[in-house]
This record gives sequence, structure tokens and C-alpha cells, in this order.
Amino acid sequence: MRDKTKIIGILNLTEDSFSDGGKYLDKKNAIIYVKKLLNQGCSIIDIGAESTRLGFHDISADSQLEKILPILSEIKKINQDIKISIDTRASQVAEEALKEGASIINDVSSGTYDQYMFEVASKYNAEIILTHMPKEHLEKKNIKSNNIVKDIYDYFDKAIKDAAAKGIKQENIIIDPGISFGKSGSDNIEILKNIEYFVKKFERVCLGVSNKRFSSKLFKDIKDDDLKIISLTISAYATFKNVEFLRVHDVDVNQDAIDVAWKTINSL
Repeated sequence: MRDKTKIIGILNLTEDSFSDGGKYLDKKNAIIYVKKLLNQGCSIIDIGAESTRLGFHDISADSQLEKILPILSEIKKINQDIKISIDTRASQVAEEALKEGASIINDVSSGTYDQYMFEVASKYNAEIILTHMPKEHLEKKNIKSNNIVKDIYDYFDKAIKDAAAKGIKQENIIIDPGISFGKSGSDNIEILKNIEYFVKKFERVCLGVSNKRFSSKLFKDIKDDDLKIISLTISAYATFKNVEFLRVHDVDVNQDAIDVAWKTINSL
């Protein structure tokens, strides 16, 4: 019997993240929030100090570490066994965080930004999340694709081979097709329609659709409060499709959606 879909709770230590920029820069607020996520059923805490919003800019490794390491240390005081992911493109940030107890690297560039990232992941036997984020995302544009599913498959096929060449084990690789990263609404819907294909091809899949306006084609005139409904629906859908991880902001309600889907699956 397969494992239940797990939640990765998002802790943004940024000023400009699209959803919660600036809310958790204070260490006390961040720890209160982490405890809340864990109490709500979160399996992994994903800490990031560089926004990946449309057209985002580089944040130096030193600036990222200045924010991440004190919070990471405090989280480990809560429970040494808490699983922590570090959302960074910089190998220096990843390595220092791994030394302090993180075990997952969440690299939206899939190792293309920093040539040493795969070596660091291999050195520490870390799990790594590879994301399909085309350069168009940085240019505030959408990729022009005739077959987005094939393009993403080809991208990961190469990325995984590059990772393996640096010594990263296949079982440590998780792929994220990158909903809303340089993609049109139609592209995003096509990815979701074919998510089972990615699970069959790559086994370990993570989805991040939390609070994203990923398809104005389907959801016209949508209000911010309605974004949660979309996220919950997709969380349930992803659970049915064997997606391993969901990266979300609202852990409690998404956990409820997963639980309902899981009970349904096991009653069929």
C-alpha cells in the first residue's frame, strides 16, 4: 500500500514573497508559526529567504544564511527529528543548512544556478527537489511551448542525469513541475491533467499550487479568498494521483483535504 501524501509547510523569511512576505522575519513570530504548522500535521518545514515570485532578484548567500540559520537552530530545539527543507539556489546556503540539520534541498533552478549544488547534495546524501522553472519566469513572461508535458519531461530527464553524474541517488530526487513558473494558465492545467504521467515516470513528485492564480482561463474574476478552495481541490486531486508532497501555506485545511481523499481511496 502506498504512503499518504505529505505536506511541506512553507516558512518564507522574505520581504517580498507574493503570499506572506515580511510576516515571519521576526524570529519569535517564525517559531510560533512553525509550531502551528507542526500541530496541524505538517511533515516537513521548507525555509526560504529568497522569493521566487515573478521576476524575482538574487539574494546573496550571506543574506540568506543570516535569516535562515538562527531559525533553523530554534526549530531543531523544538524537536531534533523535525525534517527541514531549505529553499535556495545557492550551494553555500544549502551546505551550511545541511550542516545544521536540514535534510532536503529545494532548488528551483534544478542545479543550473550554482554549479556546486549537486556536489553538495551528494556529499550530504540529501534529498533534493528539482523544479521546472524556465528563464521566462525571471523575465515575467511565459514559455512558448507546443507540448508542455514533453518539455517538462525532457527537462527533468536531463536534470536527473546531471544529478546522477554528480553522485546523487535516484531515490533522493523529487521533481516539481513548477506550476505558474513561466507558464500560461493552459500550461498549468495541462500539467495537472497529466500529473499521473509524471508520477509514473519520476515516482517522487511535489506540487506547489498554494495561493497561486495559475489559471485565469478557468477561474475568471476569482477573489483572493477563493484561492484556498482551488488549493484544497487540487490537494485532494493530487492525493488520488499519488503525488508524494504538497507544498502549501495553509496546512490545516489542506491536511483535511488530503485526509478526506485518503479515506476515500482506502474505502474503494
